[in-house]
Amino acid sequence: MRFIDFNVYCKKEDDMNIRNETLVNRKIAMGFVIYEPEETIIERLNLALVQGFDLYIFDNSPEKSIVRDLCLSGRNLGNCKYITCGKNVGLGFGISSICAQAYYDSFSTLLFFDQDTIFDANTISFIQEFMEGKFDDVKNEYSAIVFNSKNCQKEIVEPKFHIVNVDLVISSGSLFILKKLKEIGWHNERYFVDGVDYEMCLRSLAHNLKVGECRNTPGHDHSSEQPDREYKIMGFTFSLRRYSSSRVIDASKSSIKLVVSSILVWQPKFALLILRSYSIYLAAQILVRIKGG
Repeated sequence: MRFIDFNVYCKKEDDMNIRNETLVNRKIAMGFVIYEPEETIIERLNLALVQGFDLYIFDNSPEKSIVRDLCLSGRNLGNCKYITCGKNVGLGFGISSICAQAYYDSFSTLLFFDQDTIFDANTISFIQEFMEGKFDDVKNEYSAIVFNSKNCQKEIVEPKFHIVNVDLVISSGSLFILKKLKEIGWHNERYFVDGVDYEMCLRSLAHNLKVGECRNTPGHDHSSEQPDREYKIMGFTFSLRRYSSSRVIDASKSSIKLVVSSILVWQPKFALLILRSYSIYLAAQILVRIKGG
């Protein structure tokens, strides 16, 4: 395992002080919830540290020490807060914990990435620029802005920080507005993995808050480190992943809970969206099993 030398990035202590002061003024922390991560995560965590971010890491597999070791060695680079319950308590509990901790440490936002989402210095600069110029426009109406690269490979002309309001979104790349998350009760720790992000969208909707996407973020890659396989079905190629039976059961239970919760808060459209999403998910799991994936 290789740790990035701090002196390679910041040859003067003053440079680091400028980075830290700027990030404190912008009130951005960065957070991860990890479970048996690959060593590829280390370079991204080092990048965040040398950029001056405070890191909040919730570890659901503390017996694998690569991230814990970085947090201990990384204190010379920046502030890395390492949290664990000593076992896997799930994604909902983990995200809720790091967001609440960052909020009570006086951060306004937390930038969250999945452990297998790739980002680089361009991604960080883009989001920091958004904070400087556009954050005041969204901080009172949105619970989260999700940064991704959906439109980067398409011939779509739109403003640099164009926000599209969405009903359902995955959490990786989310800039969580912590004051608003607190108002809706953080993330739901009763959702272990599947449905955590969708349930946050439902809570936002029930509290008259929006969730937005910024789809032209450079350097963001949520696909390359995913263990998906390509399947040819009726002449079309699909990128799919076979999940374990326990994961499919968890997704099924989560979807049922989301549908019921949607109805209870008078959001029938959201319930239909969940049913559609679950139907696609279930069909994909059936297909990969038929194909022998």
